[in-house]
Amino acid sequence: MKKNAKPSLQQQEYVNAYFQSQSTFWKEIYVSNSVYAEIHRNRHATVLTWIDSLMLTADSKVLEIGCGAGFLAVALAKHGFRVHAIDPVEDMVKQARRHVVESGTSKLLSVDLGNVYSLPFEGGSFDLVVAVGVIPWLERPDLAIQEMARVTRSGGYLLLTADNRARLNNVLDPWLNPVLAPLKKRLKDTLDRLGLRRKSLEDIGATSHSRRFIDLLLMRAELIKTRSTTLGFGPFSLLRRTLIPESFGTKLHYQLQRLADRNVLVLRSSGAHYIVLARKSTSLPCALSLSDAKTISNATKRLSQ
Repeated sequence: MKKNAKPSLQQQEYVNAYFQSQSTFWKEIYVSNSVYAEIHRNRHATVLTWIDSLMLTADSKVLEIGCGAGFLAVALAKHGFRVHAIDPVEDMVKQARRHVVESGTSKLLSVDLGNVYSLPFEGGSFDLVVAVGVIPWLERPDLAIQEMARVTRSGGYLLLTADNRARLNNVLDPWLNPVLAPLKKRLKDTLDRLGLRRKSLEDIGATSHSRRFIDLLLMRAELIKTRSTTLGFGPFSLLRRTLIPESFGTKLHYQLQRLADRNVLVLRSSGAHYIVLARKSTSLPCALSLSDAKTISNATKRLSQ
């Protein structure tokens, strides 16, 4: 077996510990008054709208990966779907289960601890698999997407989101610009090796990916992209210091999003989140081009280092 063929257990434990410590924040994000929260609410609404457009029957089987506090899982159960929701963080599972009981959806929705790299379901078990806000926190998104594709039935759907590497608010902030990310990582790794710093939960952060990289991973997993968009503009900052009041930031987000939805150049591809819907192929997969295969190989090597 090749070195780094599997995701690092230690890395995943750091991510799980981070979400354990931040579980209340990720519950309150849907009700707080900030542009960051507004973007997440917009993402939630967009995902539900896209799922509605699939015209799935009420008894369809749906799997949600990384359910968090259970808001999306409950909404899907209220559509009449039979929903299985999993999350690797115990506090998130507890919150989601309380939400299920309060919403009266217990007969249609189950919530359990689960690992996206090893799903406890037979192949082709679900009509729809949903992973919102999951990919940015994974060391090996390629392996995760392959596992999600495995449990999706032939002709079924996978809907996921990724953090867009070309998101406008990061590009405009020199400290957050993705061009500098590799340099900052190498500096931290060097300081770690020299014993000049200690890794902590403050080091845990979401990883952004290019839209092309995500599309190639879907293709590799025999999934055919049917719809995609980028969503969310802000919060805008300079050296990580917020520049714009929340109320104006929210208005700016909506103004830029309207232009992006009209397919305006640059803006149409620079939203914070990349939302993509793909369908599992019912025929033999097409071979990747040599350049595409090389792109995937190089990117996954960087992710696993």
